[in-house]
Amino acid sequence: QPPPAPSSGFGFAPPPAPAVPAPTRAAAPFAAPPSAPAFVARKPFVFFDGSDADATEMARYLEEANPGVAKFVDLNDANAVDGIRSAGREQWAASAAAAGATSLCSDLGKLFLALPDGSVLTNANNERWLLGYELEYWKSVTPMPPAERERMQQTIFGPLEMMRMQGPSPDGQPWWTSPNAVQVWGNALGSECFAVLDDFLPPQAMPALFAASERLKSSMATGRTDSQVSTKGRGDAMVWAKPGDVPELGPLIEYLNAVVSCALEVPSPAIAAHLNGVSALSDAQVAIFPGEVNPDSRYIRHVDNEDGLNGRLLTCTFYLNEGWDAARDGGELRVFDADQTTIKADISPMSNRLVVFFSDSTVPHEVRRSRRERRAITIWYLDQEKHLSYHGEELIQ
Repeated sequence: QPPPAPSSGFGFAPPPAPAVPAPTRAAAPFAAPPSAPAFVARKPFVFFDGSDADATEMARYLEEANPGVAKFVDLNDANAVDGIRSAGREQWAASAAAAGATSLCSDLGKLFLALPDGSVLTNANNERWLLGYELEYWKSVTPMPPAERERMQQTIFGPLEMMRMQGPSPDGQPWWTSPNAVQVWGNALGSECFAVLDDFLPPQAMPALFAASERLKSSMATGRTDSQVSTKGRGDAMVWAKPGDVPELGPLIEYLNAVVSCALEVPSPAIAAHLNGVSALSDAQVAIFPGEVNPDSRYIRHVDNEDGLNGRLLTCTFYLNEGWDAARDGGELRVFDADQTTIKADISPMSNRLVVFFSDSTVPHEVRRSRRERRAITIWYLDQEKHLSYHGEELIQ
């Protein structure tokens, strides 16, 4: 689904001074990926009704095609309840012990997939593409080596957290505009292709932005992708908001312009290559993942500008989720290396946090499943000519 025609003619101005100092918050700027042993030890479980010929045939095919990736449990087997327990599904095990393991099929399907993150792909025999995606994901995805995680913590996240806790500059400018902070997060954007800025806006701007997202809720529609096969891997509702129609977006856009302006001052060939073509910014995509009611509130791994043709150059995502606890609520933005398999960071979508990253194939990413409502505003900086060329006919329609 193409975004509306982009806004244009913006200027890069430094943000105004916050009316009150930004509060300090002793929170890690990102949630570290799981350790290698714990990650590798977790496997999906494929449960199937062995009395159903189609389900059995698919299970056998998957087991042969993905050796060692998942554990397969025939619900007709005498040890099926033990298999269910080994997947950590005690409630299912209790139901299976009382009514027979195949009783689970009435709600979950003749073949279903239990994933290590606690989610379930029901009726998986009818979702073959997504079933294959999940098994390939858990087969190939690996955490970043501990030494690399430590390097990023010591050189990027740790220094930024210390500067953030010092609050605004003496002249009232946001902490992230100081030369030292720009050097750190700018180098992170140039070398790692993403950066995280906490306490991004003045705190008094947050209630108005949240209220605006609430006001737009009734206009939201199911999020779509350019690919027909992967649409079922996206579980948000979203709407495109024009800044002129939503004045509460003004401070966010002004601050984002300052981020781009600061980034362009960083002597980084990667930043120059990605951002020198910026000529416009998109309207705001306001999105809500209804994790409290939809168990598939996620967005599977993707790239915002995979073929380099749609004009998106820089993705800027800002979060509106007070009291977010990633261990309890999930919903992390998982950033991968360009190989699409190595996890670089799991970033909690906590309130007043901005994540910026290059929109091309250097930054594959996903939204992990949310277990409560998750709100975000995303704006893309664009090469307007490419963007209009890519979406031209659809925008006219």
